Amino acid sequence: MFAKNVWLILAMTLFAVQVKAEQIKIAYSGVSAAGTPLWLAKEEGIFTKHGLEADLVAVRSAPLQVTALVSNEVQFVRGSVSSMLTAAAQGAKLKILLSLFAERASYDFLVSPSITRPADLKGKKIGVQDFSGLLWSLTMLSLRELGLDPQRDNINIQAIGDSTVIAQSLTSGIIDAAALDKLQSVRLQGQGAKVLLDLRRVVFPSSPFMGAEAFIEKNPQTIEKFIKALIEASTIMRAQKERGLAVLQKHIKTDRALAEIGYKNLLDDLTAYTFTSVKGLRTVQEIVALRDPKIAKYNVEDLLDQRILKKVVDSGYVEEIERRYKIRS
Repeated sequence: MFAKNVWLILAMTLFAVQVKAEQIKIAYSGVSAAGTPLWLAKEEGIFTKHGLEADLVAVRSAPLQVTALVSNEVQFVRGSVSSMLTAAAQGAKLKILLSLFAERASYDFLVSPSITRPADLKGKKIGVQDFSGLLWSLTMLSLRELGLDPQRDNINIQAIGDSTVIAQSLTSGIIDAAALDKLQSVRLQGQGAKVLLDLRRVVFPSSPFMGAEAFIEKNPQTIEKFIKALIEASTIMRAQKERGLAVLQKHIKTDRALAEIGYKNLLDDLTAYTFTSVKGLRTVQEIVALRDPKIAKYNVEDLLDQRILKKVVDSGYVEEIERRYKIRS
């Protein structure tokens, strides 16, 4: 009997070791509606369910995100493709794993009430978060689409803070224009700002998750768990409005009416998964090459590693999880 009990205790101990959640850190660039599936995966225990103990870290500087990823201080980043592309072209071994959003820029290029046409932006100030991240890329893309050139047209692009600071600066007149997400856009239009350009028609990688090549190669099972957890979180967002809305409202810190608008805009773009395309990466490459012409020589396909996402999709997991949450019959 004693021997039997010893073996039972040993078996239970081994089982506990096997099911212990793996610690991971995920960096994200700032507070926006696009972060909602990630926050939900953490707060609703989806990561834990898939054997991961996730710590979410706000890293607002795109270059710092790259440094953290390369040094393995964080294992995943939801952030700017432009920064990752720049770092990869300089030798960093980084890979895009997946996105949860349709491949388009769900942002508006907003301007102050006094600006009525692109030419009015000449000599004006535009706010960005930094000079390499998403908002900088979208700003440069907007100016290109509008036929403007920052140097030729004496446009002053200033790094002033995250999207919240940028929005406040636009409404207070500190800056004259900015690229902001659809929820911020709705809020600021209510305060007089105008949409000069809707960027949604542009093929553009949207909030992809990225990792370091060395970590991906050594930990394919971790990557698979991570992808499955995010797909489940996205499915919950699409299937159970109140759960998703509660998380969005908590982090965006807005009233119910505006949160409803943000949730609706989110659902317009949210997918179970999205494979990032070479076409989308080339759009980013063209923009980044304006600052650093050497980037134009980089093969953007080298930034993609979506093999594990494909494995998950081919396994039928997406159909299974969507049936579980009654999105699919």
